[in-house]
Amino acid sequence: MSPNLRLALWDHITRRLNLAAPLKLILLTIANYLEPNGGHSRVSLVLLSRDSNLEPQNLQPLLLSLEARDLVRKVTVHPEGGGPTIPLYSLSPNLLRTVHNSDRVP
Repeated sequence: MSPNLRLALWDHITRRLNLAAPLKLILLTIANYLEPNGGHSRVSLVLLSRDSNLEPQNLQPLLLSLEARDLVRKVTVHPEGGGPTIPLYSLSPNLLRTVHNSDRVP
């Protein structure tokens, strides 16, 4: 992700989205883990909890709210050696597309 697009993403989340502060914090945390090419971030609940200082049980309803608004996508990963599945979260393609398109407007 280009620095200008990353800045546009932060600007969009902080200024244009009408969300409560904890929801914006989650989006900004996920945005920090975007791959340089603008791909998915795929952040675990444990990492979100650590970086946002919110407990996992408090994060889950917030993540559901962001999923319902199509701002976050959840992917479930099955570990190769077995064990419990791991939910990973990324910014939705719709949010990334919206920010990318607004970044191109002069």
